[in-house]
Amino acid sequence: MESEESIIKVSVRNNPGTYIFEGKEKLKAKGSVSFHAIGGSIVNAVKASDRLVSLGYATLTKFETSCVDEKDFDGKPRKVYKVVLQLARTPEFDNIYEQFEKNKTKK
Repeated sequence: MESEESIIKVSVRNNPGTYIFEGKEKLKAKGSVSFHAIGGSIVNAVKASDRLVSLGYATLTKFETSCVDEKDFDGKPRKVYKVVLQLARTPEFDNIYEQFEKNKTKK
């Protein structure tokens, strides 16, 4: 079971870069991160997860989809899609993170 501290609720208001940064910090602190997204924010969750995996920071451990009931602005019930992407820190995480931080300070 995932801990509340490792969950990031993804929004359409922020760009995927925000969630990549937050995801790296959660991976460093907790060893895992879980992106929760509904509707239009699913794209940002998938992009952030994909980037963390492709850069070698994490591996995808769970990809769950569901359809949940929610109320729209008028209070009418509607169905929305929900995605949960769970990532775990790779053994190479510390080296990759350290190298990124070194390169960042050189700029």
